[in-house]
Amino acid sequence: MKNGKLFARIYKSKTLDNIIGKPKACANIVDDTILFVQSALSDIGHEKFDFVEGFPVLKGVPGWIIFDCRIKKGENISVVELLAVKSKILQRKIKPINRGANAVIEATVHATRYVVLKEQKYLDRIDHYNTIVHKCGGPGEKEAMKLLYDLIRI
Repeated sequence: MKNGKLFARIYKSKTLDNIIGKPKACANIVDDTILFVQSALSDIGHEKFDFVEGFPVLKGVPGWIIFDCRIKKGENISVVELLAVKSKILQRKIKPINRGANAVIEATVHATRYVVLKEQKYLDRIDHYNTIVHKCGGPGEKEAMKLLYDLIRI
């Protein structure tokens, strides 16, 4: 966020191609680490989605937000200004902070960068967060990390 405006840096990807083709996006609010890894690093089948105004919304997520987008295209990274136009909270639940789950999220962000840029530093960061997952995470977080490594094929 900068000056009250929301921005996302999006690496060269299918997501960016979709936003360039239609300057709108839908963000699913995800609190399931396995689903987070799957949605970030693989194609999820259509049966796992409902559609809201033409946008795929993952079934079972706590909420979603539809944005209008303004794009400043870059070579590997583009900056997208996100202007919320519609949102819905589907579930309100309290989840305690879990360092293992947070580490999966951080590792997944680095995995998406590794997939595009193939730089060793991202693998090093993933390994760092994997150590935290194995110290602080439960079975779901450990399964999510295994899936992450499988999806980036290392």
